[in-house]
Amino acid sequence: MLARHSVPVAAAVVTAALLPAAATEAQAPAPAPARTITAIAAGRATVNKDVAQNSKAIAAAVEAARNRAIPLAIASAREEAQRLAAAGGLTLGPLVSVSEPEPSPFFGGPVGAAYGAEGTFGPGRFCGQIRTPIRRRDARGVLRNTGRVRSRFGCRVPGEVAQTVSATFAIS
Repeated sequence: MLARHSVPVAAAVVTAALLPAAATEAQAPAPAPARTITAIAAGRATVNKDVAQNSKAIAAAVEAARNRAIPLAIASAREEAQRLAAAGGLTLGPLVSVSEPEPSPFFGGPVGAAYGAEGTFGPGRFCGQIRTPIRRRDARGVLRNTGRVRSRFGCRVPGEVAQTVSATFAIS
């Protein structure tokens, strides 16, 4: 099942083309500025958990989910841009450009990404040694760590993937 969420981070940007100095001013009038609205939104898609338990197969399932999330993110960005355009009394036009914002250094991955979406054992690594502490009950019945660990090989498939896009639309 695919889920879609819109990240409420959106910005409206009106851009203008700048001409070089006075030489072009005397020859021709300045062209009308390009008018656009840019909206940033995210789409989320679930990762197929019924894949072979190896990093390569899980990475392929994560990439497939990311590819399904991109159209959802663009649709969310269109909805956000439509809302912004309507608030400004403008009409939303066609999609002009789409880009993927740089990952945030504060969150360690794409904004809104689920934990482990890029690999819990390192970038692109979804399988590895899972260490769990060995715990025993003491005389009072309280669980305590023994200071030893148990290690086993295992794989972790992320539940969902988030894809954030910045979409620019023409306005009139």
